[in-house]
Amino acid sequence: AIALGMVVASFLLYNYVGSIQENGVLVMPSSITQTRYYGAYPSAPEPMQVPLKWAVYIGAIYITLSASMAISRERDNGTLEVLFYGPVDSISFIIAKFVEQILAFAVILLFYVLYFVLMSQISNFALSSGFGKMLLLSLLLAGCMAAFGIFLSSFSRKVRTSVILFLVFTIIFLTVPVVHEILMTIPDDEAKGAISIARQTTSYLNAVITWVSPFAYLERGATAIELGSVTEFLKSLVFSLIYTVVLLVVSIGIFNKKGVRR
Repeated sequence: AIALGMVVASFLLYNYVGSIQENGVLVMPSSITQTRYYGAYPSAPEPMQVPLKWAVYIGAIYITLSASMAISRERDNGTLEVLFYGPVDSISFIIAKFVEQILAFAVILLFYVLYFVLMSQISNFALSSGFGKMLLLSLLLAGCMAAFGIFLSSFSRKVRTSVILFLVFTIIFLTVPVVHEILMTIPDDEAKGAISIARQTTSYLNAVITWVSPFAYLERGATAIELGSVTEFLKSLVFSLIYTVVLLVVSIGIFNKKGVRR
């Protein structure tokens, strides 16, 4: 996940530099003697922000996959029964699995930070306050993703079931918004029949995904950072925390109902 995130970030930075060379942009010195490059629009994100966002996506997907197997793997192997003979209850077990995933993501994020600091020195792109906000937001995204993965794992008795659920939901969460945006670009006079039905269907699905997909919370926060809206940024942080807490509570309830037996 670390290596793939760095490769994707490098590709995006390379394309950004290429667009600068081809089109030319406004160049201004920053307060720390580095260079900031701005696009044609005032709300254009900082050069490092978009690559970081996609690197975080990759790290978060890995965390979700790991979390989705956290409970089902031990239940499938029969180790849960042994654990619960000791001083372990469902709450402490779920919280421990959650913290484990957050710590794993923190390690991934540390490598990302070192990478972007190095790239900042090489490219002379400044690391702005938006970069720091994105780091904070990414930690909360990791909480959302870990909680969602644990939620999937809590009612799966087999590892294979957890992985399948992870793949299905990840594909839905990432593809439906893209398909919806593509369909919305079609002129209204051409959107008839099957296209019209598809637009309405994806519109409803997208509205639901906006609240149930952990990726949507990062996207809202990233948009708030790009627009410089402190209020929206704080709202995204609060909603991310609520999402995480709700899923963890539900996961504990499902885990208690399912029990520890295979």
